[in-house]
Amino acid sequence: MRIADNDIQRPSASSLLAVVVVYKLCPSKSSTLQTLLATAKNVSSEELNLKIVVWDNTPGGQEIEKLPDGVSYVSAPENPGLALAYNHVLALAEAEGYEWLLTLDQDSLLPADFLKRISDLTCKLGPVEKIGAIVPQVIAGGRIMSPFHFIFKAIPRLFPRGFVGIWKGAVYAANSGAVLRVNAVREIGGYDLMFPLDLSDTSLFHRLHASGKQVFISGDLSMGHDFALHNKQTRMSIQRYDASLLDDCAFWDMYMGPLARFERVVRFSVRALKELFTPEAADFRRRTVLELRRRLFTTRKARIAAWRTWATRRRDESSASTHLQQRAI
Repeated sequence: MRIADNDIQRPSASSLLAVVVVYKLCPSKSSTLQTLLATAKNVSSEELNLKIVVWDNTPGGQEIEKLPDGVSYVSAPENPGLALAYNHVLALAEAEGYEWLLTLDQDSLLPADFLKRISDLTCKLGPVEKIGAIVPQVIAGGRIMSPFHFIFKAIPRLFPRGFVGIWKGAVYAANSGAVLRVNAVREIGGYDLMFPLDLSDTSLFHRLHASGKQVFISGDLSMGHDFALHNKQTRMSIQRYDASLLDDCAFWDMYMGPLARFERVVRFSVRALKELFTPEAADFRRRTVLELRRRLFTTRKARIAAWRTWATRRRDESSASTHLQQRAI
């Protein structure tokens, strides 16, 4: 399904709250914040009511430089992850009457026309309540990485470059660059704190689809992004990789079918083989092989039960220890 520009009457300015989550990086050094501020200059306040929040997950906090006027800053020195950060800002957007929430990681590159295009889309799609999200195409290393859908509910397939419109089935997209309808995300309870980081976006879009919402894919709008999983040796700790493997397995165990779970086993087997020829990835390869053995020789029921116990403890400890420091810089 495609929606032409002249199919929907354009109302007055829409409202968007943008959040940039940083980790061990000064906000002023974030490519996302830099390009967000640059693209904001290309859209007027009459077209888009915009607010920007920088959420800092740096453990222990950090001293930062002065940020531009109007940019709010929140420090979460316990590093609670992405899901809790986005939920806090979702609540802020709801309280202040923003219709849309733009979620961003620290290392994206937004094109100059990003907010202009988003402004047009949110105005035109605002009255279409079934649209729960608007997503661009995300590019990493010259390859499209997001959004995607599943063939036979098992095999992930990317949308072709430049695809614009609404896909009839479930659509999955990266957190960074996603424009979410605040009411739609609130209706499903926000981000699931059981998936605080790597599967937070997959879980969110899965539940949006289950609630009857659809995703508008703006393939004419592309943005660059650096995915941590593509450079594990320098971007991920072993502990985070372990957590990512467990969360990945839990999501597929709980929400995907046998064919999809088999596809993941094949996928991780290929990953382990590739890591065999990368000496610096030896520790990650061992973890990948251990995870493959667990998926092959531990029952699905036992895997889910063990994950629920571990993930519940992680969620509760993170929520209890989070103390926010909010200020305008």
